[in-house]
Amino acid sequence: MPVLLAVAAAMFFGVGDVFGGVTIRRSGRPGAAISLALTVTATSVVLVGLMVVVRPPEAVEVTDVAWPALAGLLMALTRPLLYQGMARGPVAVFAPGFGLTMIAVPTLLGPLVGQRLATIELLGVVLAVPAVVLLSSGDGLPGIGEVFRSRVIGLAAVVGTSIGLAGMLITRADPAAGEVPALVMLLVGVVVLSPLAHARSGSVWPDQVIRRPGLLLGCISGSAFALSTAAYLRGSAAVVTALIALCPGVSVAVAWRFLDEKVVPLQLLGGAFGVASVVSFSLGS
Repeated sequence: MPVLLAVAAAMFFGVGDVFGGVTIRRSGRPGAAISLALTVTATSVVLVGLMVVVRPPEAVEVTDVAWPALAGLLMALTRPLLYQGMARGPVAVFAPGFGLTMIAVPTLLGPLVGQRLATIELLGVVLAVPAVVLLSSGDGLPGIGEVFRSRVIGLAAVVGTSIGLAGMLITRADPAAGEVPALVMLLVGVVVLSPLAHARSGSVWPDQVIRRPGLLLGCISGSAFALSTAAYLRGSAAVVTALIALCPGVSVAVAWRFLDEKVVPLQLLGGAFGVASVVSFSLGS
């Protein structure tokens, strides 16, 4: 179940990342990333809130609120950076950069909190590394020098580290809490992003250029948050994060289908590594 939930979350995140980047690029307005992040988060609160009403939690403890609140703080500060990075590009540097960092954080820190991986799950993490890199490649893989000269590599590292840490924090909650941890994360996001949006653009209420796509993206993102939270509550942070980090592959497919970007053989090879990674995690589960 955690594998299926994480794969579904990766699909939603992959679509949302592209859509968010395109929206920021087309708006060309100061503070657009924060305004979009706030609109998306507020819309997601409504969606996930309805899920909580339809399917109330079995039990909610203090830890089911405290840990997700910390994760929500991290994600609130990260979401505008993620959209900005996707808009700024190059995606072949930014996407694998934050994806690889996402994988590394829980893999390295997981044993410190008692989350040890089985051998086949460790193989899945190893396979996910080339999958993320290849799925996010363009005509060729970026060279080492190009990566470290890029303006986005530091941004990618910050985004990936934040998402990886947020995933680890979510695993501290209990599955019996249902969608409550996801709702707490999003509510914290609204609280944090509202003053930032007002300070950056002069208004909490987004303009029409941001509002319309933000509402749609909020539904996509809310679904992704609910799915990823459910996966984290039921599985290892390293496994779930590695699967979600495959979302650049979904982004590549969306860009190919709707933005007329081409798919190269390296990306097809990355897809094969991704399938092998999912199979490894499935066997481990």
